Amino acid sequence: MSVDGRGAARRDRAVGERAVSKDTILDATRALLRKGSALEIRAIDIAEESGLSRQTVFQYYPVIRLIFFELSDLCQTALQEAIGAVDPTEADWEIRVSEVAAAILLEDSAVYRQVLFISASQGRGADAVMAGTRDVVKNMFASVRAAADGGGKHPSFEDDLAEATLTQFQGLMYQWAAGLLTDAEFKEKTTRAAETVVRHGLNQLNAGGEAE
Repeated sequence: MSVDGRGAARRDRAVGERAVSKDTILDATRALLRKGSALEIRAIDIAEESGLSRQTVFQYYPVIRLIFFELSDLCQTALQEAIGAVDPTEADWEIRVSEVAAAILLEDSAVYRQVLFISASQGRGADAVMAGTRDVVKNMFASVRAAADGGGKHPSFEDDLAEATLTQFQGLMYQWAAGLLTDAEFKEKTTRAAETVVRHGLNQLNAGGEAE
């Protein structure tokens, strides 16, 4: 290591340049996805859109689908942050979870539709793509149960409610990603599905079971 710290400075600069180049590639790919199909995007297209060389694109992403996978991961991160920001003390917060998640996806519909579909069908599989997000939702239900000390709105049934809500949302999300639902249909159906599960499904059935 250099006494004057020049070695560390060079490393820091290289890390910063790498991050900037990757962000530039991701932004260029987003722009292309908004204009057309992921199946038609080539490295040369990303290079021209980004102003970088094709060699630079391949340096960071040897296979184009890896860019789509990273965009899918960033989408899931955004979902997790939005879900985590929901206040579990507000009325019908469970339904808000579905609403805010759908809103994130619809902010950049043309991009998220394609990268989620590709990541699920050509990458790790549908469940793996959503794994981190599923954990965030389940942890929210569990934390509410713990805070209520068994006296919440639906004590002892949070795991069932979380799983049912997640299953409904994930199924609708991939229908939307595959083009089987419009943006408007996806938004409406995710809210209605959450309402059905929380207000008219497990909550009522379980309340009846407890009364017995």
